[in-house]
Amino acid sequence: MKQLLRDCYAAVLRELDVRRAFAAVAAPQLAALGDARLLVIAFGKAARPMAAALLEHVDASSVRGLVVPPTGDDAPLGPFEVLPGGHPLPDAGSLAAGARALQLARSVAADEHVVFLVSGGGSAMLELPADPAVTLDDLRVLNRALVGSGADIHTINTVRRHLSALKGGRLARAAAAAPTQLTLAISDVPDARATSLASGPTVADPTTLDDCRAVLDRHQLWPALPAALRERCRRGDLPPPLTADDPLLRRSAFVVLLDEAAARNAAVRWLAARDIVAVEDQRVDDWPCGRAAEALLRRLDEQAAANPGRTCAVVSSGELSVQLPAAPGRGGRNQQFALECALRFAGGDVAALSCGTDGIDGDSPAAGAVADGDTVARAAALGLDSARHLARCDAYPLFERLGDAVVTGPSGMNVRDLRILLTRR
Repeated sequence: MKQLLRDCYAAVLRELDVRRAFAAVAAPQLAALGDARLLVIAFGKAARPMAAALLEHVDASSVRGLVVPPTGDDAPLGPFEVLPGGHPLPDAGSLAAGARALQLARSVAADEHVVFLVSGGGSAMLELPADPAVTLDDLRVLNRALVGSGADIHTINTVRRHLSALKGGRLARAAAAAPTQLTLAISDVPDARATSLASGPTVADPTTLDDCRAVLDRHQLWPALPAALRERCRRGDLPPPLTADDPLLRRSAFVVLLDEAAARNAAVRWLAARDIVAVEDQRVDDWPCGRAAEALLRRLDEQAAANPGRTCAVVSSGELSVQLPAAPGRGGRNQQFALECALRFAGGDVAALSCGTDGIDGDSPAAGAVADGDTVARAAALGLDSARHLARCDAYPLFERLGDAVVTGPSGMNVRDLRILLTRR
């Protein structure tokens, strides 16, 4: 059963192919531009494969622009400048890339169309504060506070949008001279919400500065704001975001190429082709790992009871929360969830996989892990206490010893995490 789950996850990653998505979805959009000159700004974890896929559908001699992949990925790419940016926290490259993106957007010619290629991680990888007095250290302190506040991604990005020179549609506004703007997106946020993906640099911001202040009040985040931004935020002296009534939006389109629904659908199709009764369950997004494990295992029991003699599966996507101890071990939310499941179905004919579609889980080299009814007993035979590893958020060493860590390396894209629970009864 664990191997079947590994095979399903590998098939999903193959299905989430950037080139295939471009051919199916983006090619008609690009064809409508004809032989026009293009300014392309690509940023996020999938920036490089998205930019490379675009070059298969346009004349490279008519293209210029910028690609902002993750830090460490600085290889040349056709006609583009390449400036890597940091993730999960911005780095000096993020600020350099943000400044260059704004400069390029402002340089767009009246006969040059703009294509933005946006993917997960863009909030950190492409950044420029609304006040030039803000330092990189200031920015990193703010981002740590936001991520550690307990707020969901939509709430976090409400603050990010109002404190940035790029987010909240400001990058699109800088390129307003272009006859048209097209955003092609690979989404790693719930519901593929455009305003939350990379904090919405190319779309209108539906929130106000009062909304931003309310978040800062509710989560006690004011002390984390750099002094210059704190005072400007209190006074209301920040660059306004793009609003829904801006005429620019009549010349702008936002198209999602891939999202978490694509991952779930691919998993369900793969399982169904093997005569497995598979259902989707999206109730648990942002839940604590233990509560999510209980809910999804109950759903699996219900499926098994309703389909006697059949192999059944529950497929879920999104991200779960983990309360870290003072000195956490090594792992990530996917391995934590897999270990939560293992402790609940010890001895049963059940298996679970939880992996990030980006091939990364926390601070470990794994994408996630697989577990089954023998996991806890096998760990104990090696002298490993599963409950202790869970409490310490130290799941990776356990799964690595068992050979049940799923290691793929970075996939170059991200549409959130994928969880599959399976039972044969």
